[in-house]
Amino acid sequence: MKKLFFCIFILVLNAGYAQHLPHPSAVFEWEMLPVSLDGAVEERKLIDWPTETLDNFRIIHYTLQGSQTMDLHSEEERLVLVTNGALSLKMAEEETALAQRSVGWIPAHKPISITVGNDNKASFFFIEWDSELVDGELRPIDTNPVLFDYSEMEYKENSKGGRRAVMQAPTQTLRELEMHITTLKEGEKSHDPHVHADEEIILVLQGEVEEMINGTPYRLGAGSVIYLAAFDPHGIRNAGKGSCEYYAIRWITEKTEK
Repeated sequence: MKKLFFCIFILVLNAGYAQHLPHPSAVFEWEMLPVSLDGAVEERKLIDWPTETLDNFRIIHYTLQGSQTMDLHSEEERLVLVTNGALSLKMAEEETALAQRSVGWIPAHKPISITVGNDNKASFFFIEWDSELVDGELRPIDTNPVLFDYSEMEYKENSKGGRRAVMQAPTQTLRELEMHITTLKEGEKSHDPHVHADEEIILVLQGEVEEMINGTPYRLGAGSVIYLAAFDPHGIRNAGKGSCEYYAIRWITEKTEK
């Protein structure tokens, strides 16, 4: 089923490129992502296309080894989310660390240099979007990078597992950016299939999940990504052994339907 969906998805995207259609809901199974090499850098491209509310949306996964340095200069807002190892981030004259499962919000026009931390290898997602600036009172005054360390996030247990709230606030171009990490016990589901107006991505950190999208189930392992378009019915459950853990990232813009 996953291979069939992946092939169909590529065909749909190729047809959509000519028409500039918004990106449909889709799954990206880690084991099926093509890899390109640039020296010691491994690159896996997932999405680089408009959505219903963003002029363009990009997700790329990088793996660095040894003393390799990446300079990421962008005019857009972005997130750096560490999946394995640890990163050292240099922004202007300030250098800081970003540990495994931690995430950083980097404002527009803020160049960063990324190197491997204490380990010899590290992997991370680079998530970037194009959108108009937020006007009025919702626009934040502070545009300095904000880093969220996984080890410092408060873990709140519940009957299904637990949750770590990361952030819920406006950014330069989003009326709201909300991120949290969900942990599900074996066999548990987060909720029944539901819909919402805001778009969302799921990044699987640990275990196996089954995502139901428009009535079709997709089973995905660690490293996989799910993109959920607005108003598409979806629900997720732990489909593997032991607990699973994943990031959920949702956003609201001026174009999000009420």
